[in-house]
Parts: sequence; C-alpha cells; structure tokens
Amino acid sequence: MARKTVVISVFPDEVAADDAVAALKDWDRADDDIKLNAIGVLVLDDNGKVKSHKLGRRSVGKGAGIGLVLAAIAPPTLIAGVVGGAVVGAFHHKGLGLNAGDRDRLASQLADGKAAVGVLVREDQAAAVSDVLASLGGQAESHEIPDEALDEAEAAAPAVEAAAVTAGDDLSIIDGIGPGYAEALRASGVTTFAQVSEMTSESIAETLTKANAPLIAGHNADTWPRQAKLAAAQDWSALRRYIDSTKAPAHR
Repeated sequence: MARKTVVISVFPDEVAADDAVAALKDWDRADDDIKLNAIGVLVLDDNGKVKSHKLGRRSVGKGAGIGLVLAAIAPPTLIAGVVGGAVVGAFHHKGLGLNAGDRDRLASQLADGKAAVGVLVREDQAAAVSDVLASLGGQAESHEIPDEALDEAEAAAPAVEAAAVTAGDDLSIIDGIGPGYAEALRASGVTTFAQVSEMTSESIAETLTKANAPLIAGHNADTWPRQAKLAAAQDWSALRRYIDSTKAPAHR
C-alpha cells in the first residue's frame, strides 16, 4: 500500500482556503482518487478553537480520513468539541509528521486569522497537489505520516465516524437556523444536513411549530434545504456564495 502524506497549505483567511478547496476539487474532478474525499480546512472560530465541521471526512473507506488526521495534527490547545476527541488524544503525541515547532508555527498562523487546507494523498501525489495549492496562493508543505501513527488513526476511524453519526451535524451553521431552531429540529429527529436538504420549507416550518419553536413572523426556511445540501457535500465555498446571493439587494 502506498505511503500517505498530508499536504498543508496556509492561506490568508478562511474564504481563500474554502475557494482553494473548491478549485482543487475542480482540478481533480475527473480523477477517481481518495483525495477527493480527503480535503479539509483548519480554521479557528470566534472562540479560538478549530471549526470541527471544516475538518473534512473522518473516514474514507476502511482508513482514516483527512478530518481525523487534521484533528491529530492541530495543536491540542485549539481542539475543542471535536467528535472523537478522546481517540484523537490517544495518538496525538505521535504528531503525524509534525514536530512541536511545526505545530507552534501552525497555531500562530491560525491565531492570526489564517486558514490551512489539508489534503491526505499518496506519497507520489504530494508534489502535484502542493504545486496546485501554491498556484492558488497558498504556502504549501508536505509531511509524511509515520506508518505507526496512520495505523492507529485508521483503527480509530470507525469509532470516530460512529460517534459523528450519533452526534449529527451542527445545523446552526445554516444561515437562518441558529441554536434555537437547531435544537428544536434535533428534538424532532432531524439531526443532519442531509435530512434538512430533503425537506421542503413548509415541512420545516411545520416541524418547528410542532416542536413549539415556530418561525418568527416574517422569517421563512426557503433557503435552508439548498444550504443543507451544500453543507452535506462540505462545499463551503458554494455555501458561502449561495448565502451571499440570498442577501444581495434586488436589482430593478
């Protein structure tokens, strides 16, 4: 089996990182390879912690996905609320190819508002992916993942993925939902972006009403299914553009 490498490329901000991910996926659209499912972003939220929903898939096939790898790479002080955190902590000390200095440097860049795109690839693909990310404006570097660490990550992946399924998605990420509506939907059994994407705005409103959390007068859920579909696909760049388009002033 080909050895794995994680390519990390730092961008000026989250928007640039999300757009780079979209461009990288477009570049590789015709190639049926694991890296399409192994792209994530390290970026901090308003509380200075890693946005766990941006980490990417936690497992790919029978192995570890980029989400689990990035969670193990990120400086421990920046990880909070990541599904499978206990599992990540168990092999965090192995570093997955990054030493303490690398992590400190990455932590400093993230704290300054930058964002890092991470791609899990075969060793022979690392140079090509690095070149593409560099052409998109990132500062790319590659780190080979030690076999022992990757074996532990792959062994942990099923448990982490199961925990993620149980926890569901953070529906409050969808513009317009917020924590209150998210909790009402969860209490009604709607726990994932995929479920919301399959609902109509009317059925969402009905569900919220039955959960004693009706939509505020003048509000609607018209954009929620489309947003949820993009979130389920982890297409954060397209999600941002769609939200922006719904807020754009109408032209006469």
